[in-house]
Amino acid sequence: MLIANGTVHDGRGSAFPASVRIEDSKITEVAPDLTAREGEEVFDATGMEVMPGFVQALGHWGVNGSMTEIRPSSQDNDELSEPITPELEAFYAFNGRAASIQQLGAWGLTAQGVAPTDNNLFGGTISVVGLSGVNPYDLLIKRNVAMAASVMGTMRDAYGKRGVAPQTRMWIFTHFDEQLRQAAAYEPTPEEKPNDKLAALKPVVEGEMPLIVSCDGPVAVAHVRDILEKYPKVKLVIANGSGLTGNEDWMVDRDVALIVRVPSSPLEEAGSPAAFSWKPIAKLMEKGVTVALSGEYSNSLGAREDLIWNAAELMKVLHDEERVLTTITAAPAKILGVEETIGTIEPGKRADICVWSANPLKTYNAHAVRTFQAGEVVYAEGDEKTCM
Repeated sequence: MLIANGTVHDGRGSAFPASVRIEDSKITEVAPDLTAREGEEVFDATGMEVMPGFVQALGHWGVNGSMTEIRPSSQDNDELSEPITPELEAFYAFNGRAASIQQLGAWGLTAQGVAPTDNNLFGGTISVVGLSGVNPYDLLIKRNVAMAASVMGTMRDAYGKRGVAPQTRMWIFTHFDEQLRQAAAYEPTPEEKPNDKLAALKPVVEGEMPLIVSCDGPVAVAHVRDILEKYPKVKLVIANGSGLTGNEDWMVDRDVALIVRVPSSPLEEAGSPAAFSWKPIAKLMEKGVTVALSGEYSNSLGAREDLIWNAAELMKVLHDEERVLTTITAAPAKILGVEETIGTIEPGKRADICVWSANPLKTYNAHAVRTFQAGEVVYAEGDEKTCM
């Protein structure tokens, strides 16, 4: 397959006229002077924008059941039997059919970090999956890429109504610290029964697995920062972004990444400490913080176009479409540890590509013309819309 004569946006900050050759699910060539081989299928992208498939850094697509599943229309990644479950894997919740029915390729989405909800202190591991197909093992890009944690107030809502812990921030942050302390000290002997929770957290405190912590305001971020000073090896990623000022130089010093999720309704009134603004996000990017965008803030599925809308909002303050594009392509791939596989258009990468009628970061009139996941067409303009 040759995607010919388009404007290629590589996801690393550059755009240029080029054609892209796909062979056996991978990109093999990117150059302006490629000519079709005998018998090769050609898609003429003249006048179109060729972009990497978008990567949703944290999402719940595919963990909701369809009406024919065991738990219809529920979220199978929301384990509320206890608030500390780092030994669980969100991958086991992923249902390829439930993701495919959303037809996410029509919005340029080809991959996501499928994650537990924000209702547990340590919710389990995140895996990266494709978004069109049936068998989750066929869609799997990389398993157990990061540990999901949350210090959000949603935990108190989920457990407090049952009269069990956590009901306070005291519990949340005390146990956040204590679990990391125990994991750091965990050295089981052959005679001991393994502690699955501490064993799951051990790679986190040793810096072998990133820790993605969802926070709901600047105080929560400050508590996480101070607690993790005792665990210098931890590779911290802050999720959300409400209440940041752009002056968090400690994030630069410690190489802390940021995943921005925007609430579908504001958490706080404008002007309050937890109010969200795009200006601090742009400021942190200017300082060198790796920033990835994701969908909406809550534990629900969110809209399919959230990622593009959030990128368009960031464009209003950053005014650089190539840098903004990195926040939904290369940056989430880097944070999730799959930058060698997806997130950019370059030889050797998996052929996750979306061809747009125009640049979706510059005009709301842009629409996806053809989307490829691992070299296979998962959406083509004119397909019957099957989205729920």
